[in-house]
Amino acid sequence: MSRLSGAPLGLPAWVPACSEAGQAWEQWARRAAALPFDALRAQYAAAVRSGVMPASLLDASRFERGVAQWERALLGAWARGR
Repeated sequence: MSRLSGAPLGLPAWVPACSEAGQAWEQWARRAAALPFDALRAQYAAAVRSGVMPASLLDASRFERGVAQWERALLGAWARGR
């Protein structure tokens, strides 16, 4: 209908709510997909703090680079930029 008749044009009123829900779902899914990588980083940090692994900036850098590569390879566009 036209604007002259007073009927709304465009998308129904519930569409913005659906897109917000979709965005919230995508954000939740991205965080859930990143959890294994965060857990791996936390385990490495705990191992260094407990003395099981040496506290080395070079080793930590190599570890982080490797985890980031796996994250990008497995998650693709959903991977976080680090």
